[in-house]
Amino acid sequence: MPFELTEPLRTHERAMRGTSQAKPRCVALDADIGRYSRCTIHERRPSVCAMVPASHEFGEASPQCDKARVAHGLTLLAPEDWAGVDEGLKNPLPEN
Repeated sequence: MPFELTEPLRTHERAMRGTSQAKPRCVALDADIGRYSRCTIHERRPSVCAMVPASHEFGEASPQCDKARVAHGLTLLAPEDWAGVDEGLKNPLPEN
């Protein structure tokens, strides 16, 4: 992840700027919540972000995704929301 988009978290850890607040909003998020959202550093995003798939993106609910959607007043994603989405467009985990 781009170092300039991070801030110190603990002695040997860093976090994305904006995520350690009472109402977190990552500096890399380009969004109008409820209309669109995208990660501006998707290919270089932190592994912690890659580990949280959207609910039902891969066939199972994601409690963290559901919690975030509720916090922003959005409806939960359902399996039918992914119908017709090209597998190549879904959120792939980065290769290590």
